[in-house]
Amino acid sequence: MKLAIPLLVVTLALLVMATVVIIRLATPQPWPIPPGTLKARKVTVDGQSYLLIEGEPMNQLGQIQLINVEFDADAKRIVVSRYIVRWTPFSGITVNNQWPVLYPLDSVQPGKYAVVYLTKEGEAAAGNFDVP
Repeated sequence: MKLAIPLLVVTLALLVMATVVIIRLATPQPWPIPPGTLKARKVTVDGQSYLLIEGEPMNQLGQIQLINVEFDADAKRIVVSRYIVRWTPFSGITVNNQWPVLYPLDSVQPGKYAVVYLTKEGEAAAGNFDVP
């Protein structure tokens, strides 16, 4: 009887630790982009304007590697970031988004815009573009 209680506590502690490790690995983590590696320019495809964002290949070990492009109309900029999920037991899929990314500009109001991306040191500029 005296041995059952410590064994139960140790088992519960190991179960909690394993759960914490799995959740940590399965949670998307910010993955900074190295400075100077992202370029953005405006292109036209079949008469429609797009923002072409190019970067270095993503080659880290991760089950899910994602590129996120957000439009910030108030600041007149597009923010590019990426995230990585090392491993998740909750899904068998493997996703690896790659460059280039085409962002449609048909819904963007006229003006001058900046493209920035997130690095370890903060934000870096990838380029500027105009929407007439």
